[in-house]
Amino acid sequence: MGMEERYKKIEAIDADDATKSQLKERLYLLDQAELAFKEKRYEDEISILEMLLKRAPDDIKAKIMLAIAYKTMGNPVKSIRLWEEICEAKPNVGEYSLTLALAYRRQEWTQKALNRLKKTVELIPTNRIAWEHLVDCSIETEDNHEAMMNCFGALYLSKEYGVESIKLNVCAFSFMVPGNDKADKYLTAIIEIMRNGEKYNKEYYEGAIDELLWEIDMAECYEFMPRIKEMVDILPDISEKLAEYIMDVEINAEIAVIDETFPEVLRRLIKLISGACNCIECERRLISLECSILTDFEGFNPELKRLSMEYPKLYALHNNFFDEAVSGIDRKRLLEARFQTLSDDGIEPILLRADGSEINPIVETYRREGRKIGRNEMCPCGSGKKYKKCCSE
Repeated sequence: MGMEERYKKIEAIDADDATKSQLKERLYLLDQAELAFKEKRYEDEISILEMLLKRAPDDIKAKIMLAIAYKTMGNPVKSIRLWEEICEAKPNVGEYSLTLALAYRRQEWTQKALNRLKKTVELIPTNRIAWEHLVDCSIETEDNHEAMMNCFGALYLSKEYGVESIKLNVCAFSFMVPGNDKADKYLTAIIEIMRNGEKYNKEYYEGAIDELLWEIDMAECYEFMPRIKEMVDILPDISEKLAEYIMDVEINAEIAVIDETFPEVLRRLIKLISGACNCIECERRLISLECSILTDFEGFNPELKRLSMEYPKLYALHNNFFDEAVSGIDRKRLLEARFQTLSDDGIEPILLRADGSEINPIVETYRREGRKIGRNEMCPCGSGKKYKKCCSE
């Protein structure tokens, strides 16, 4: 609708000329403010709106536009003050209440945000974003009991109003693990939403899976990893970063359940490798463990084969060394090179057999070729001198 048509509507209302003039002036100023916003002349927009509000302090539309302009220009506190006035004037409008709550959150005014979000979900109980922010804000208060109560309460009420939320189920899962069989039902709900519910963008799904992986890894509840696989299978493709994280957690899962019948040396080596620490101390420990395997290779060989069959991901962590050792090519050279590295650092490694018993490092005994030459014998070089006066020196 053009400006002239809106002016005609004002002329048609039953009011005196002064009132009509004020309405036309308001309409003109709002139009100029909108134009300034579109052209990114935010300072001009603010000046126009501030002038309008001096004349009409209760103009809600002008306050909303000015609050947005203040936020755009990097003045969030002024923006919040206006939203507070707007919510006070329109206490039953849930969208205004949510906007104020999110503004509080951006400023990290956690308690104010929490109180406002509780009011918001009463006004708009079908709004998923409000419920999710309510739970997030509860967790930020570091009151675990209140956070848990808000989480399960939000999940119950959101379901009652037909709101499906992956994030709420992720939070509920985090409160239930470890050691609670009911935690699986929240993963089932997430999978169901991913298959049949509201469609989110890939980043939202990956963020949820990332959070679940963190909870599973921290609680060492790796029995839930097959459910993560189900979620990943639903997505058309996943980012390289998430794929690497899944691989890391799968490796941690294998480390957590690796059979204790494996030699201690092998288990220590795998844990050291999985830690991905590149410090000198860890490097020395790794070399020492490799020396143990190479020294008692006959004892470790069947265990390496078993590792490759039962825990292929763990074997792959150090497969270059394992494969080289198993091949038998220059195994002695590999051992000598590692002993030399440790010797250069002044370290004498403690070596363990596959059965756990301690062994000494291999020390080569020098063996002379042929018989010993007497000092007074003629030198074998053919010089005609005695050995003690020739090559012996």
